Parts: sequence; structure tokens; C-alpha cells
Amino acid sequence: MACSTDPEPIAFGEDHCSYCKMKIADPRFGGELVSSKGKVYKFDAMECLLPYLNESKEDEFAHILGIAYDDPGKLIAVENLNFAISENYPSPMGAHLAGFRDQPTDGSKSLNWQALQDQLSEFKPSNFRE
Repeated sequence: MACSTDPEPIAFGEDHCSYCKMKIADPRFGGELVSSKGKVYKFDAMECLLPYLNESKEDEFAHILGIAYDDPGKLIAVENLNFAISENYPSPMGAHLAGFRDQPTDGSKSLNWQALQDQLSEFKPSNFRE
């Protein structure tokens, strides 16, 4: 029997980030990776998911998901999100990074998933934590 590669909902206030180990508390931020073997990794912020993804020994992920600031608590494929870095979005790790189903609500420049990865390719949450 094959392992399931279905995403799992994040249990806010209970689950811990696979990268920084903090409790995942704010439903406006977060993300999830599901490996091709079915292992689920949960994150309190996209700024934890990105370095984990870059440092990962996993070759393939069945799902790369983020949470939309404008649709809290729901995991959405990152290709379907627009991202913004703005002081108006105080993300848990201090990078002020948020994803959106639509465009950022404050008029900030919108980045697609590839542009976000390019911009934050060397990102380390410890450099930005408040």
C-alpha cells in the first residue's frame, strides 16, 4: 500500500514548525511541504518553509503549500498565491512576508512563487527574527 501524499490541516496552537520548532499560532501565516513519500512538514511562516526547502534532502515534494493572509488557515498551492514583503504584514519570523489569493491589500509589489524563491534564496530566519 502506497503512502498518502495528501496535505494535513495545520492545528494552530498545537503543531510546531519543522524548521524553527516554534508553535504555529497565527492562521494568517504558515505553510506545508508534503514529500513524495507522504512525510508532512509544517511551518509557522513561509520564511521557515523556504530555507527548509532549500536545505532539504528530499528530492521531490508532492505539495508545496502556503497560507493566504486574505484567506486565513487554508493551505493553498504556492503557484496560486501572490506574495508581498511589507511592514504591514508582521509574519512570525520577522521577514514581513505574506501570501495572498488576490493581490496584496496594501498595494505592495506582488511576487509569484518563483520570484519569491529568487529574492529569498539566501534567506535565514535567524537574520530577521524580532
